[in-house]
Amino acid sequence: MPNWQVATALGIMLLVALTTHVFYRRPPAALWPALPLVFGSGLVFSVGDLIAMVWAHDDSIRWAGMVMVYTGLLTIAPGWWLFTRNFSQMYGYEKVAFRSGLQGLVVINGLLWIGLITHPWHGQFLEAHPAARSTYGPLWYATASINYTAILATLWVHAKASLHMPDPVIRAQCRILVAAVAIPLAMNMVYVISPLLYKILDLGESPFSYDPTALGFALSCSLFLFAVERRDLFVLERVSLPGVLNDDADAILIVTSYYRLLFANPAAQALFGPGQLIPGSAIDELLGRAVPSFSPDEASRQPLKAKSEEHRFVSQAAAVSWVTIEVSNVQRSRGVPAGLCLRLRDQGELRAARREAEEHLALLKALDLATGEGILVQDANGEIRYVNDAFSRFWNLSTEEILEWGSSLRGELARYLVAPLQEAMQRLWQFGTDESDASSRELSDLDLIDGRILELETFPIATDQGFAGRAWRLADVTQARHESQAMIQSQKLEGLGVLAGGIAHDFNNLLVAILGNAEIAREDLPPESPVQAPLADVEAAAASASDLTRQLLAYAGKTAFVGEDLDLSAMVREVTSLIAVSIPKNIEIAYRLQEEIPPVRGGAAELRQVVMNLVTNAADAIGDDGGTVTIETGAGKPGPMPGAEATVEQGEICDPAVYLRVTDDGIGMDQRTLEKIFDPFFTTKFTGRGLGLAATRGILNSHEGYLKIETALGVGSTFSVLLPIDQAVDQQRHSMAPTTGAGRFAGRTVLVVDDEPSVRSVLAKRLKAAGFDVLTASSGDAALSRLEEPGTGVDLVILDITMPGLSGIETHARLRADHPELPVLLSSGYPEEALATLENGDPSRDAFIQKPYRNAALFVQIERLLAGSEH
Repeated sequence: MPNWQVATALGIMLLVALTTHVFYRRPPAALWPALPLVFGSGLVFSVGDLIAMVWAHDDSIRWAGMVMVYTGLLTIAPGWWLFTRNFSQMYGYEKVAFRSGLQGLVVINGLLWIGLITHPWHGQFLEAHPAARSTYGPLWYATASINYTAILATLWVHAKASLHMPDPVIRAQCRILVAAVAIPLAMNMVYVISPLLYKILDLGESPFSYDPTALGFALSCSLFLFAVERRDLFVLERVSLPGVLNDDADAILIVTSYYRLLFANPAAQALFGPGQLIPGSAIDELLGRAVPSFSPDEASRQPLKAKSEEHRFVSQAAAVSWVTIEVSNVQRSRGVPAGLCLRLRDQGELRAARREAEEHLALLKALDLATGEGILVQDANGEIRYVNDAFSRFWNLSTEEILEWGSSLRGELARYLVAPLQEAMQRLWQFGTDESDASSRELSDLDLIDGRILELETFPIATDQGFAGRAWRLADVTQARHESQAMIQSQKLEGLGVLAGGIAHDFNNLLVAILGNAEIAREDLPPESPVQAPLADVEAAAASASDLTRQLLAYAGKTAFVGEDLDLSAMVREVTSLIAVSIPKNIEIAYRLQEEIPPVRGGAAELRQVVMNLVTNAADAIGDDGGTVTIETGAGKPGPMPGAEATVEQGEICDPAVYLRVTDDGIGMDQRTLEKIFDPFFTTKFTGRGLGLAATRGILNSHEGYLKIETALGVGSTFSVLLPIDQAVDQQRHSMAPTTGAGRFAGRTVLVVDDEPSVRSVLAKRLKAAGFDVLTASSGDAALSRLEEPGTGVDLVILDITMPGLSGIETHARLRADHPELPVLLSSGYPEEALATLENGDPSRDAFIQKPYRNAALFVQIERLLAGSEH
């Protein structure tokens, strides 16, 4: 038999042996069917090669052999590609390797195989010659280049893993895979390329008279068989574990030193659930989910002797149980460590018995189970028999100190109290002779000198034999008491808000009449009249009274601002001039105000309150020693405070913005004070209410503003406010200046709806002077009736919001339903409800004006609504 036939026959026998071995010791599901496909393809290649050489002079048989050769070649590359992908994913060194390329390779090789079997018709694949090299066509070269590239890519993946994987077993297996594939690939490439190289180098004929690829397969199979038998390649266990493990009631896992599963008995499969324990897969993630408190890495560092610990186990179905995990080392021959044996034993019955015992013990400690509460127990003689840690912590003492003081404890603890214990409590502590003490219960608050409030309760402990002792319960109720006080204050403010709303409504109606009549009188008088000045004073006083009503609502928390363009620098000058008398003379106010600062959109009264709060707070922080309050305004963002030790921020930074910065050189604040600075009713002032900065934060939130507080103890504090610039040019406000002259609204009809006769009267005078035909109604129902009268022809309705009977909001809804195009000007001294209504209204048909208002403001709104109704 020729040498080449011996090599080919040997390769076939080894491939048959390897394929049989794989089928007999089935590999993990992840490698099936890739592994048998690769070996089967190599077997087809070798058998075809043998047939083509033995019957070389029979054209039909030789061609059939060549078809088998290249069928094997065209299936080896996709099979090895699939194997590489699954093998690398299983061992975790290339999680996405070749995920998208396999289908393309299969399609290309399928087309090349069609080109192979149709070669007799087109002659573009190869021509086989008896006892000589074949002649290769274009399709053959395409087959070789594509499949060589695919196999080389897989070799690259395994080669990288052989160098970089931390597990030496995986590195060794990857080296075997690289060598086993590289041998036949190299031999085939040498056989194909050698004629071209010899021709280029002018070395004569190639020394290879036959294709050594089959010999390469023989060597590769020998290497595979060795690795499977001696190195557990493909997780085909060389030695079966003792059958006794399968019958063990405990769950048993055997893992490598790198926590990859080698063996799991049926009890383990049942415990972890079907499909969870896959030989060869990493077990550490599964153990991390099922037994979070167990670390195999930590267990592997323990001494060689077996160690057992109890752990909480969560099954695949989320059922919770308890197991002990006994860890022992597994060794190879000659004592070489091979991995760990984990024995998991169910602790259900044992824990049930232990739980019952703990329940009995818990009954004895029931008084100690009150979360966060201190418990102290005295016997019938007044001696302390038990005290828990919580009771000791309340007094910053140790349990041993309290037990040592015994009955003198009351006197020792008195130094922590603002006032002595109530007399009844003192008597019960001393166990007086009064028989009623046996059933007495007392409850009292203790005020500690550090500011805490503790609730103390005492009650008797009774047994079947009668009175036995007394228990004392202690709880920290500081926060609860403060919250209760805050709730009382909040309820007071709520009542104040109701009262303020009613006062503001009635007061603003009076101011409408005062302002309106004063303006009408001034318009009717010549400019040089001596009455002009007193009437101007009346108007100014009424405007100031209007600001007072707005401030009254703001303090009561019932305000909603009407936006207007404001100059922050001018506002600072105005506010500081008003409050200058309340600032001590030893405090200097330094101004750094930018001129022509961009305007902000907001409520004037509300932002005045912010400025006033910040300036007065800064002055209070300086105290009696004197100092400087620096007020700064500008566009953009201010820089940080030099040397700031603590910072707190509220709101989102706006851009573009203008800023107000108030800096004092007072005592500064610590972090604890800074964290509570916005809490309602928190104050460090003796006469303070704790509302200033809470209100400031609320006002800035409603203006989409930002507040930053920086402070340093002994240095001072800086309060920085950012407000968004009103970038929109208020064209409408400038273009809608009221037209002057009597009769400018001639031919127009307006319906005035207000329950106050004085308001209706002054409005009628104002509107008639401007040329309106004026209709009046004292209620919502009367207004609707007037609108239904034939020939009314109303062009505008001025509607008061707060009226008895059908309110202004309800009347507005009815008007919108019956007269959707009719302009309505809502009016009130309490804008919150109106603004909520206008939020979803039609801005071309609805508007709002806050009482009291001047003629100019009134006619701006009237002209805007009438202009909108004409479009």
